[in-house]
Amino acid sequence: MEKMMAKQLPDSDSLVVDPKDYYRQVLHGYYNFDCFVKEGVIRTAKFYIPEGTVYNQPTIFITIPGGEDTYDFLVKSGWKQMADEKKLHIVMMEPKDGAWGDAEEEAEYISALNTDVSFRPFFCAFPGNFYGFGYGDAADVLAKQARCFVRCWAALGLIGSKGMTEEEKKGLESTETKVPGVMASQVQMPVWIVSEDEDDALLRELDYYKNADHSSAAARQVDGAQVWDPTEGGTIDEHYCARVAFDRRGWRDCLGYDYCEKVYNEICAGVYRYPGYANGALRKNADIRERGFKLYTADVAGGYREDGSDTYRRLWWVYVPETADQTKPMSAVFVFHGAGGSADEIADRSGWAYVAEKYGFMIICPQASVPNRKREVSDMVTNEMFRAMWNTGAAQEKRPDDLLFIDYLYKWLPEHYNVDLSRVYASGQSSGGMMSWACAALRPDYFAATAPVSAKDIDIETGKPRPYVESSIIPVMANLGLMDNGFKGGFGDEKGKALADHWIETYKLAPAWDGYTYNDGGKNCSFKKGEFANFIFSTKAGVPLLRLVENDLKTHAIMPTECEMAWTEWFTKFSKDPDTKELYYEGNKVEI
Repeated sequence: MEKMMAKQLPDSDSLVVDPKDYYRQVLHGYYNFDCFVKEGVIRTAKFYIPEGTVYNQPTIFITIPGGEDTYDFLVKSGWKQMADEKKLHIVMMEPKDGAWGDAEEEAEYISALNTDVSFRPFFCAFPGNFYGFGYGDAADVLAKQARCFVRCWAALGLIGSKGMTEEEKKGLESTETKVPGVMASQVQMPVWIVSEDEDDALLRELDYYKNADHSSAAARQVDGAQVWDPTEGGTIDEHYCARVAFDRRGWRDCLGYDYCEKVYNEICAGVYRYPGYANGALRKNADIRERGFKLYTADVAGGYREDGSDTYRRLWWVYVPETADQTKPMSAVFVFHGAGGSADEIADRSGWAYVAEKYGFMIICPQASVPNRKREVSDMVTNEMFRAMWNTGAAQEKRPDDLLFIDYLYKWLPEHYNVDLSRVYASGQSSGGMMSWACAALRPDYFAATAPVSAKDIDIETGKPRPYVESSIIPVMANLGLMDNGFKGGFGDEKGKALADHWIETYKLAPAWDGYTYNDGGKNCSFKKGEFANFIFSTKAGVPLLRLVENDLKTHAIMPTECEMAWTEWFTKFSKDPDTKELYYEGNKVEI
């Protein structure tokens, strides 16, 4: 076979947005990537991106065995065919000088590459569905990295494992993670282990994962492999969904499409490690299409040309669960994804799909606009067009005003669904949280209430800030995590104060912003419920119109618990007359 030469990634300035194919993955093929590990250390890796992929497809990281040609192994392992047929992204981790070295040094490389791919280097990958596969002498290298940096992966394939030592096991059992009280050995990890031996080291590794994954006592057989399913349990934020499998055979006997497909379907498909607390939150959901999500697309005016000729092919997903009574007008929640997210993943990442199923309302998940500009991050230069985010500022020649997209959808919605326009709400996380704040500030007549998460300002992206629209009263419930490095200080800084002060002054709420203290674990708040400190600002009649919530342990994330709280404790309390725009709280008109 002629050796395949990897192409060089393009210059970020050479990429062009196509408004008619707005969310296309611009690259496809086999590429080289130079990964900066640390000062003086750069390691190579390869990307394989098949034609026809879309944003945030599952990404398979493969540690290439020593002595193997990277592209040849991609083909004979079966992963190229898997990628072509299932539209997966493939990242190939290469040994230095043909051999894997010291486990600690290799862990630095693997972790750095994992981080770089999460920053979307010329293709749009989503860290929640990164799956690691190690073959041959690379299996144990990957295993050791993954056990120390568990948040990197949603599942592992250790194809050629030699097990784990008693010293490593005891070390992990006594190492506390960033989540207080949770040891490294207690974090779930779906895993498929292949080994020719079933010795003490291998059995120790199996027991380690079975304990972490709440495995059932008895295994089932899958083509000669033993598979332990998890026992029932978990929470709405963390499912028990990690399977443990062992196949006693040589790793070279595990190459080929059929084996890849079997392993992928057993431990990877539908399993995501979402942000939440510091270890991530493992959850499993069926494909959104199978559950009834519907995809819509339309050419929507961007707002730059007065004649409306600058259109972009926008997309959005709508979910009407079977629990919703479509014979009656339905409540609806707009759910906005974060920067780098997408409309097809936010429903499950946030938990709004779960809440919609439980309580019987519909959700609308639009896709944000795409900026085309250089991005420098992690010692590399890429392009922001792989990182869709919301623009609430003015339209540019090649960047639409996303508020016009919301205008379009608000008009489109009742034309296609039996929606209750008095009960339309908005929520979102990060950039989507900023969009939720923007909906409250700039489109208050559309929504009865909003619930932004991981956001305490309105990121306009382009142009100057717009004046807030005060045509109708709009209540807001906002959530922040105190371990969120992107929004440090909770609501206790100037940005938090600025947003709070607007609502407090506009609607004559009490107390003042400085009537509470923030970022202190809830020592001076309205009430604390579990890890959530709540700060309530109300009218003279006692109607809460602003509710700020801080979570002690949460990172930059959104969780189903928060979405359910937003629905049951906030959204369901408010309605707004679609004609008069008058706000009602628990059926009573709100007066300022």
